[in-house]
Amino acid sequence: MRIALLSDVHGNLSGLRAVAEALQREGPFHRVVVAGDHLQGGPCPLEVWEALHKLGWALVRGNEDESLAAETPPGVLDVRQRYRRAYLAQHAWFRRVLPAGVLRELGRLPVELRIDTPAGELLVVHSSPRGTRDLSGGPHNSVAEVTAAYSGTGASAIAFGHYHHSFVRPMPFTLLVNVASVGLPLDGQSLSAYTILSAVDGGWLVEQRRVPFEASAEEAAARARGLPPWEPDQPAPESQAIAP
Repeated sequence: MRIALLSDVHGNLSGLRAVAEALQREGPFHRVVVAGDHLQGGPCPLEVWEALHKLGWALVRGNEDESLAAETPPGVLDVRQRYRRAYLAQHAWFRRVLPAGVLRELGRLPVELRIDTPAGELLVVHSSPRGTRDLSGGPHNSVAEVTAAYSGTGASAIAFGHYHHSFVRPMPFTLLVNVASVGLPLDGQSLSAYTILSAVDGGWLVEQRRVPFEASAEEAAARARGLPPWEPDQPAPESQAIAP
């Protein structure tokens, strides 16, 4: 059984198309699951939403989906203080350009998806089983932190996004797989990430891949549509400034 996983499209239509084309070449798959944060961030949120529905992939709710569904974004407290103004401006823009029905659908997406496989149950969430904003499963977290956030689910593998970079972390109670980001790569490269999990008797095969997307097309669309830029409220402190 092969399952394709992606996450954090963030309104990047070029990235979504690049991954969809790659999966078309590599398929077929038993399921394709998108682990949240679908629309906020890029200039083509409605087109991304329509494409996801046309593709028929299973969708899980992320923290930014919850924020867009709310008139007052709960996620603003998660944003670094220097980007508060940009976050609020973008939140207002997305709420303005997306139909009310789409916003309601975002807020009603399930927070998890479970799939039975020959390797045991696969659990897909956006961040952790505790919630969509948790940051307790990364390489920087201790074993105790990871255990507190991810144990007790009964799943033999847990796949999630939220961190925007790919990694695999074996734990005694499960296999943790971060599938990274389609639309906002953490390293700034124009490469969209996705993961293929193959379930076999007694274990998992994890393949993590990246494909290029047309960043120039996204930048042009952002300018044409008036997407507020992601700029800090104030310059970086002198201690953090880069010398010329």
